[in-house]
Amino acid sequence: MNPIQRALARLRRDDGVTLAEMAVTTSIMSAVMAIFTTGVIQLFQAGNNNELVAMTESQLNTAFLRLDRNLRYAAGIGPVHPVGGPDRLVEYVNTDTANGEPECAQLELNAARQVLRRQVWPQTTKPTGKWAVLASNVNVAKSSFELLAPLSDTGFQRLKITLVVASNPGRGHAESKTEITFTALNSTRATDSSKVCPEART
Repeated sequence: MNPIQRALARLRRDDGVTLAEMAVTTSIMSAVMAIFTTGVIQLFQAGNNNELVAMTESQLNTAFLRLDRNLRYAAGIGPVHPVGGPDRLVEYVNTDTANGEPECAQLELNAARQVLRRQVWPQTTKPTGKWAVLASNVNVAKSSFELLAPLSDTGFQRLKITLVVASNPGRGHAESKTEITFTALNSTRATDSSKVCPEART
């Protein structure tokens, strides 16, 4: 039998592979699949985190736009005062309303519900207790209201709001921080904060 015939005979043999060869092949495939699976999971997690951060920033933008429409035309901003623990409240009065009647509003950073919320009522009456949530998943301990003194060249009251919101509550969450200062264009240097919606503080 010549060499070619011997080679053909070996090719026709059905000896298969050894157990050691199978074990090595399986180990290599397992390592490759583990690396591939880890990469795919990380890609999905990164995509989900980016989507959550974008949703959080969109929520904050919406909340601040709603506040801007109200606080920009406020006739006065009250003092920032605590409720208990990290909770904070601040009131403002708006005279530029649809029915022409002055309207009080109160903002609250509520730690128990982890929200920034607002209630509105006609001036000189009592607050209604009907709250509307402006932002959720708020880290109240890191958020704040700050009433700023009028600038030297303007007499407007200003309210600085700092909001820290968790974009992915739970393990591995990310937080978005936003600071915006609102100017009450209908206020004056003579505006007395203590007289702005005092019924909310009694």
